[in-house]
Amino acid sequence: MIKTEQKITTESAFDFSLVGPKERIVFFDIETTGLKAGSSQLYLIGTATFEDGGWVLRQFFAETPGEEMVVLKSFKDLVNSRSSAGRPILVSYNGDTFDIPYLKSVGTQYGLGDIFQNTISFDLYRFIKPCKEIMGTPNMRLKTVEKLCGICREDTYDGGELIYVYEEFLRLKNILKGGCEDNELNDGLKENCLKCLLLHNAEDVADMPKVMELYGYRLLKDGDFDFLSAEVIEVPKVKGKSGLVLDVKFKLRTSLPKEFYKERPGMTVSASGEDPLLLELCLDIYCGELRYYFVDYKNYYYLPAEDRAVHKSLASFVPADHRVKATAATCYTRKEGRFFPEPAPIFVPVFHETKDGTRYAELTEEALADGEKWKELLLAAL
Repeated sequence: MIKTEQKITTESAFDFSLVGPKERIVFFDIETTGLKAGSSQLYLIGTATFEDGGWVLRQFFAETPGEEMVVLKSFKDLVNSRSSAGRPILVSYNGDTFDIPYLKSVGTQYGLGDIFQNTISFDLYRFIKPCKEIMGTPNMRLKTVEKLCGICREDTYDGGELIYVYEEFLRLKNILKGGCEDNELNDGLKENCLKCLLLHNAEDVADMPKVMELYGYRLLKDGDFDFLSAEVIEVPKVKGKSGLVLDVKFKLRTSLPKEFYKERPGMTVSASGEDPLLLELCLDIYCGELRYYFVDYKNYYYLPAEDRAVHKSLASFVPADHRVKATAATCYTRKEGRFFPEPAPIFVPVFHETKDGTRYAELTEEALADGEKWKELLLAAL
């Protein structure tokens, strides 16, 4: 078995206390020749652990199929070494679906028992998968989401392609073992195969502390952030705008991996600037008259002269030639004031310019102070 060890220079702004003490965390990733244990081989496990103030990458590589158990036992011993302060926390990307079931099966095969007993699994993929729309990624493959964190890989292979690289490594190793006049050339090819195999796994593992920053999207989606303030500010007037904006500020639990910006009619959501924990929701303020539409229009009459609807219990006091049966489009009353758009009926009552137009809520002091509703509105905007 080949064992490598090196310090990782990857920096991460993630607050690891959201997962657990760094000393108990074990990032890991495995490489195999297939998807099912028993009909394929485990040939490489990479780990990253926090030691002496930094992350350390270790890799356990099987030079022959017969070293599969040695690789697994080395991983088990490393995991057990992190248990002095509590249950080790195994952090993976899609590990709950693939890595852990595979290793459990191999452990049973070699009589090593459940190597994950008394451990905690944290599968980052499972947590951020529901955030695909917020993250704006075409898929949730590790290489895809790494780009959100600004990670650039040297490795160009995927796991499936590396199966053939490992098979070539074994073939060349057997040739060298048997003796051949091209030993120098074959040895160089074998070492190149080994380099490719180790590099792919090393980048999967070494970048995981940085990839953990993506967990911030899950906290955002779950509403795990704090409301700070909501205030009206003046901005330069442009055509069709009031020159007033409602600025709502929130504090994130951990920073997002890159500047965040979402836009929809009348509002923007952004996270950028000097404070990485600050998230802002900006809404255009509408100043003027809007309509409140009554739902049960069949119980109302519309008064054309006054351009409003009244309930039938009051319409009896209005001359018949001054009222008509209301329709869904004419069953409203009018209100003058300041309003802000909302993507869902969170602040009520809801106002419109036209029946099916943009939703608006009235800007009041009570609304400005309602932090829970602002959190709801932000989530609806996302």
